[in-house]
Amino acid sequence: MKTQNSLFAILWIFIFFSCNHTNNKNANAYSLVGSDKYLSFSLNSNTKSDINALFLYIDDSGKEYLTFQNPSQNEILFYNPNTEKLEFTIRPHVEGNNGVGFFNGYYIHNLDSIYITNSGLSEFAIIDRNAIVKDKIQYFESTEGIPLSAHASTTFLHQPIVVIDNKIYIIPSCNRLEEKNPVCAVIDIMTHNVQALLGFTYPTFPGADNKAKRYGVEGYLSRCFDGKQFVYSFYFDENIYVAPPNHGHVKLVKVKSNYLKEVKIPDDYGNVTMEKLCENPNYGNLLYDEYRDVYYRIAYPETELEKNIRGTELLRYGRKSFSVIIIDKYFNIIGETLLPNYTYNSQVMFIREDGLYISSSHYLNPKYSDDVLSFQRFDLVKN
Repeated sequence: MKTQNSLFAILWIFIFFSCNHTNNKNANAYSLVGSDKYLSFSLNSNTKSDINALFLYIDDSGKEYLTFQNPSQNEILFYNPNTEKLEFTIRPHVEGNNGVGFFNGYYIHNLDSIYITNSGLSEFAIIDRNAIVKDKIQYFESTEGIPLSAHASTTFLHQPIVVIDNKIYIIPSCNRLEEKNPVCAVIDIMTHNVQALLGFTYPTFPGADNKAKRYGVEGYLSRCFDGKQFVYSFYFDENIYVAPPNHGHVKLVKVKSNYLKEVKIPDDYGNVTMEKLCENPNYGNLLYDEYRDVYYRIAYPETELEKNIRGTELLRYGRKSFSVIIIDKYFNIIGETLLPNYTYNSQVMFIREDGLYISSSHYLNPKYSDDVLSFQRFDLVKN
């Protein structure tokens, strides 16, 4: 029996180290490699390149549009990514019978059903291609009596609205004055019934006093939907959170960057500067690539800014340095690529069938022009 136990122990040790060796090997199996494919979209003098919301939209005929909100105007621009030309613009009204206010973020279900969100109001409008308001849906409170803060469907914080079977899945902002803070709520398009999904609430991070601070780091999060489940990336958490649409249970998966020793919670009592936020090590947006069945998670290593770099501007253009963690469909890390300093905007990217496009319109990139929104395609390559 003793010999049998010893053999079992040896076998277990062998399996343990074999699995670890395999995981370590797979963690460097893929890289994102910059290609010679570039896209350049001309901007007029009223259009800025520090984009807050940008989405690739494919219509029923299969035609692609690269769409983005002009940060200085109340408009959504529709470009043809094949010709790189502006095809048309939709301008939601600010006031009047079809007024939606100054909007922040959007979601295109189709060209006659465009959801317009506002970061300061728990309401969104549904407009058509002529900017006529077809409906307005309010979600100030769920049917359970839980107050819900506004959700902006943006990519600066990658939090697009998701619609499944005539139900709208939103991310209410964290309301730290309330006892219950659901990360997700669902709205029935037909009845406007609002349900808070209480199976998943905003976490409290070590070192972050959620109740006392002026604003909370727990609100910085990104979400994607892979067709079956929602995946969340909180900026100050190594874990990602995986949940089915009903959010009845949540699975935590550790996804740690090789370039981050640890996440640091920034000083949130008024002493933090924008420059310090740009230097802070933490995570960022999470995107799902349906063509390669992988996820991309942004990570920001701890950095030191040079003198005369303004943090407010740098935050709008994706900071100094970032890496992209590549995660397979089983949530294993299969690679990580560190991109060069002051070259790409980590908050402006989109996915096509041929690859991942990352904006090279970083204002400190020597090739930067405020007349152009430019992208370089990155290919997922097996090492």
